[in-house]
Amino acid sequence: MSAFPHSTLRNCAAMSEYERIRRQCVKRGELWEDADFPTTQTSIFYHQSPPFQFVWKRPKELATNPVFIREGSSVLDVVPGKLGDRWLVSTLGCLFLTKGFFYRVVPADQGFDTALDGSNPSTGYCGAFRFRVWWCGEWVEVTVDDRLPTVNGRLVFAHCLNSGQFWPCLLEKAYAKLHGSYEALKYGTTLDGLADLTGGVTESLSVVGGHNKADGSFHVRLLARLLANTSILTAVAHRPPTSTTSSSSSSSNNSPHSLTSPQPNNKENNNNNNNNSISSNNSSTTTNGQTTKEQSQSSRSVTDRLPIGVLVGINYKICAVDKVDTLSEESVPLLRLRCPYGRHGESTGDWCRGDAKNWDASVSASERERLASDQLADGEFYLSFPDFVQTFTAIECVHLDAETSRDEPTLQGRVPWITRVYQGCWQRGVTAGGCRNNSETFHINPQLHLIVSDGDEVVISLNQHSVLEPKVIGFSVYPLPKLTGSDLINRAFFKKTKSLVNSQYTNSRQVSQRSQMDQGGYLIVPTTFEAGHEGSFTLRVYSTQAIKLKLVDMLPCQMKSTLIRAPPIINGYNAQTSDGKNVAQYEAVFLQLADEHRTVNAFELHELLEACLPNDYIKSCANLDVCRQLVLVFDVSGLGRLKLTDFRDFMASLKQWQTAFKSHTKEKTGILRAERFRDALHDVGFQVSNDVLSALILRHMRKDGTLRFGDFVSAVLHLTVAFGTFDKRDPLQNGSVKLTLAEWLKYALTC
Repeated sequence: MSAFPHSTLRNCAAMSEYERIRRQCVKRGELWEDADFPTTQTSIFYHQSPPFQFVWKRPKELATNPVFIREGSSVLDVVPGKLGDRWLVSTLGCLFLTKGFFYRVVPADQGFDTALDGSNPSTGYCGAFRFRVWWCGEWVEVTVDDRLPTVNGRLVFAHCLNSGQFWPCLLEKAYAKLHGSYEALKYGTTLDGLADLTGGVTESLSVVGGHNKADGSFHVRLLARLLANTSILTAVAHRPPTSTTSSSSSSSNNSPHSLTSPQPNNKENNNNNNNNSISSNNSSTTTNGQTTKEQSQSSRSVTDRLPIGVLVGINYKICAVDKVDTLSEESVPLLRLRCPYGRHGESTGDWCRGDAKNWDASVSASERERLASDQLADGEFYLSFPDFVQTFTAIECVHLDAETSRDEPTLQGRVPWITRVYQGCWQRGVTAGGCRNNSETFHINPQLHLIVSDGDEVVISLNQHSVLEPKVIGFSVYPLPKLTGSDLINRAFFKKTKSLVNSQYTNSRQVSQRSQMDQGGYLIVPTTFEAGHEGSFTLRVYSTQAIKLKLVDMLPCQMKSTLIRAPPIINGYNAQTSDGKNVAQYEAVFLQLADEHRTVNAFELHELLEACLPNDYIKSCANLDVCRQLVLVFDVSGLGRLKLTDFRDFMASLKQWQTAFKSHTKEKTGILRAERFRDALHDVGFQVSNDVLSALILRHMRKDGTLRFGDFVSAVLHLTVAFGTFDKRDPLQNGSVKLTLAEWLKYALTC
């Protein structure tokens, strides 16, 4: 899904809500207070209670002349504060350096300057501010009031040190509102933040020192290729860990590339992908290679720096990859980077600003002019590639399609990523089959057919929409040379076919994987780690070549009649079976309850089934709802009556349905797991799509995720009426019908 242009956002419902708030404040003559995110302790912490009291204050109570955005500022001075999060501050720095995205997220037409009056309700300070965030697969507008938490009169979360700007504080509050509290932000990552504030797909590439010259040449080309696309590249540095921890490898787990090898990590992936079982990383997500605890200890300021001068934990924007030809005819690969904190965060190593030894003594004047080494903006500097690898630990990328990137000036003229998007969900009994460890249910997960027109590196990103209680998620990719028809890929395919790509399984909001794919077809299967875990998700595929992505699903159809004719009764006995005695007994009770026309209504049918069905297993379908639905199946008079011949046909059909039901109740007789519901319906004669199966599951599945025989019979009867009604209205089998409102209501209530 692409980003909305600004004109679209101005017309969306969220904007109307902001305008409504403004007009309401003008009418009442008071500043807005957000009831959805109140000034209470739970808006800040929900798991712990700090040993101090928060006082919420508006910017005009904290500064004499507060400024929302200070235009013309080229240097950021945001700090996390005593309780803020360094990853968020680093994300804000990236946003600050990309002005097109900045003004999309932070609309500039708001501030503290104009007093609120009734002359023009569309202008003036009213205590409300709005921000735009990419959230759960779409751009949403979040409105917050400007009351900010303080302790002893000082802001304790993200704020500007000297510039007096309040957009970072208020954007952080809007972000906290989406997450439910300020505390929930502690478990975020820079990758999450970059995705939320740009609408792009993020991935992390690990950087490790000790490569040889050939490797360096390869990776310079890799970075140059990424910069040729509509991607934002940032680099982040962390101090080496003092002890062995799992966090040391967390950044690379999600990374198919490492800047120490000239080959993509496909071979390593293939070695891992052929295993029949996988494991999950269910620990709290790491933040830029640091655990949450480590991060919180280091997020009080931005003064922690490496000996080379680079700030630790801050994302530096990679502006360009170049090379400088020295007077000694040596070609030195350089990267031009920019720190949002200006010269305070620039490198002091070789090729830095003012490095006379290299720039003046070793480089010609024309080469200096070409590289504009003396015209760099505040925070910009050059760094040799070897020093870059020794300094930075990860490259964090944001990939954007043409629509999303068009407002960012620095991305103009680049090759846009081609994007294909699918938004779906994992629903218990329908599409929540779990990972490959669940071999009996893995095939019910959503199946997406990807067609790659030409060999290319493809980035696949899976985002879950569960924020407060994230699931462990991941995906697998299988070769699929040909796909005919619309049938789902069955269980047997996954048992005999090895996966080409398996992502990491983690409870992060996003899982991304870069893979080299040849021309052809592939099957992408996004899953939760555990079967039965529900949630919604967005899956996006990015490529520089033409790609197609579509959901593999069944077309609903009735393959055979679900109702069978009962054998004729001769002298009270069935001519083909030995069940005639029982049928004769049913007939006697039927006639006893029937009217003069030898018909019964739903209530009399209920009494009949209660008396005649042999055991509790069969009696589970002897309920009034089933009886009403059964009458609708057979009744042609519109009076709601069932004839004896119809009852005989139902009893014969019931035996067939029971056989299909029992063949799929392997664990416990009489109980059908929802994951096998579709297969049982198929044996009866119905092929249903995911949407139809979802509706049936919502109507018939029980709390424990199972169905009884009565639930199954009810579903069969509902489908019988639905298909029969449609076929009558579509005699030419065009696959579509036209209905008036009255007809639609009648058929909808009947089915």
